[in-house]
Amino acid sequence: MKPNHKNYFKASVLSASTVIEMENILDFCKYLDHHTIKDVFIIENELKFAVLSHNSLLQIQTNAFLTLEDAKKASLNQFPDAQAFYEALELDISTYQDFQLVKVCGIKDKTLFDQIQQEGFVSGFEKYKSYLQEELGDSEKTVFQDILALFNFAKANNFENFEIFFDAFKAGFENFEMYRVAIEKGFKSAKDFEIALENGFPDNELYQIAKNHNVQTYIELQQKQSLELAYPNLKHDESVLLFLLSKLPQDKKVGLNKLYSLLETALEEYENPNSKKREDWFLKSFENIADIAAFLATNENVKKFGTFDVDGEFFEINTIKDRSIVIDGSNVAYNSISRGDGQKPMIANLITMVNFLKKKGFLDILIIADASLRHKLGDASRIKELGEIAKYEIAPAATTADVFLITHVKARHCLLLSNDTFKDHKLEDSWVANNIDYYRLTFMITDGEVIMPDLK
Repeated sequence: MKPNHKNYFKASVLSASTVIEMENILDFCKYLDHHTIKDVFIIENELKFAVLSHNSLLQIQTNAFLTLEDAKKASLNQFPDAQAFYEALELDISTYQDFQLVKVCGIKDKTLFDQIQQEGFVSGFEKYKSYLQEELGDSEKTVFQDILALFNFAKANNFENFEIFFDAFKAGFENFEMYRVAIEKGFKSAKDFEIALENGFPDNELYQIAKNHNVQTYIELQQKQSLELAYPNLKHDESVLLFLLSKLPQDKKVGLNKLYSLLETALEEYENPNSKKREDWFLKSFENIADIAAFLATNENVKKFGTFDVDGEFFEINTIKDRSIVIDGSNVAYNSISRGDGQKPMIANLITMVNFLKKKGFLDILIIADASLRHKLGDASRIKELGEIAKYEIAPAATTADVFLITHVKARHCLLLSNDTFKDHKLEDSWVANNIDYYRLTFMITDGEVIMPDLK
């Protein structure tokens, strides 16, 4: 390829009064540019470039380069010879450093090289090696010995380009899908992600909360949060005792020794399965059965579930009507309604239910409903009537009432009126899976009458 600013002529040297042999191609080109020499002779039999200047012949070995421009470019980019330069030119590689990397890999396909280069692996390989040395130490061996090995690994693991691979690599990830999921869940390192997954954490936020609370697993965190949600000012074993009282059969008497035995069994849930010891985060108050008796006799929270007879040393459980109850508003409003037929949920169902519960002796009644329910009602004008006989709360928009119903039950250990089995929540929350059905009452409304088999 002939450059525009130089003219090349084939020639033979017969004789010359003065011949100057140049050794450095950059000096030779500099001289030509300084004297604005454009005509260059190619002396084929001697394999030299030559020019006439001041009655002298100035020449230099071609070293197999076709033009001075090629020779100059090769020198500037540290190519040792013309063969390497022209091989690199075929691959559209401009520097010897990049060419060396490519040669080591054995890349001969220009299309492949273009892809490797465009996706940043050619320039990124040195960045990768430097990182290994700086972060892992000189003694560490490079996992990928050349660009092609790095590129093939990245592609096999679905990385789009070097930068994404490198960000993942620094964080300890070797697979893009795992990296993507981890980032979506807020994790910044593969180590934290792996530990969190192993211990059941759904995201980094909860994992970090657990670490701050010295909690090892997601189930433990749920246990701790549930205990502290219900009774934030009590020790954990005190909360467990109250939780136990809330699940005892109604209208029964349970002796102190029996309660002590039940509590010991309940506390086993909070033991490490390997060490058989309670986790470090679990705060204990009771040292003996006398401590339990004193708590039952003096703590105000106990009264929600029954009364303790100090002299008789037994706990008398309240009747079910003495319990607080929260109603799944949407579930009751839709009861006996065929949604597929276009029928609308009815406030009338909720009024019927509240009146039924009051006749049964319930006094503390709360209704929680989805925000969208009021826009679907067939008798929305009766909401005011409902508000006069029971407390009615609406969950925030874009949030299901289920979350607030479950939180309310966790916090108060009250009864829950709903035909919903909360299947999805059971999969996500161990407390719900293990306990919600203890508090849930089922029902049916037919012909304006309530049928509730759980009420005896």
